[in-house]
Amino acid sequence: MIRKKGFTLIELIIVIVIIGILSAVAIPKFLDLTENAEQAACQ
Repeated sequence: MIRKKGFTLIELIIVIVIIGILSAVAIPKFLDLTENAEQAACQ
């Protein structure tokens, strides 16, 4: 029996969902940090 190597569609979807969740959490924090940095630079 020959086994094909590679990822299944389910595995790829799970990885994409995890990356989406992480980016949804990280982007607002990053934007907040840049805003705080701009305010600190002006002061």
